[in-house]
Amino acid sequence: MKEKNMAKADFVTSIFLILFGLFVLYQSLQMPRFEERHVNPYSVPGLVPGFLGIVLAFLGLVLFVRSILKGGHRLELTASRIRDFFLDESTKRILITIILSVGYGVFLGKIKFSILTALYVFLFIVIFDYKRQKTLKDQWKIFLSGFIVAVLTSASVTYVFRYLFLVNLP
Repeated sequence: MKEKNMAKADFVTSIFLILFGLFVLYQSLQMPRFEERHVNPYSVPGLVPGFLGIVLAFLGLVLFVRSILKGGHRLELTASRIRDFFLDESTKRILITIILSVGYGVFLGKIKFSILTALYVFLFIVIFDYKRQKTLKDQWKIFLSGFIVAVLTSASVTYVFRYLFLVNLP
């Protein structure tokens, strides 16, 4: 991205961060507080997400002010700029990443954690390393390395969470 467009990108990003931080804060306030069980208020499940939501919203606000001071609020949107934005390769990569990550979150709990994690890593590697210009036969190493990395990543993440952090995985 060009330096002159950074203030505009910061402006849009800051709005997203503020809204997302406030959403996380709201959701954390909806979590149970276990007051009826006389639980220590510093151990309630919504404390860390709420704090992170506040930090995200605050840093988004800082970015928002900084982008306005640099003129980022003057977006000068036109149909051709919007089209160019969505046709840009980096935008496509971000959208694919979002789709893969949201899909991972949607299927978490419906598919065994280790299998879903391996599938997520494998798809991520194959989608971003595969070259359409080359034949499938010439790219067998991408699939093999993707499979090996996916299996090793899934096994190590599952082991760490299950046996070191003592987290029950779905």
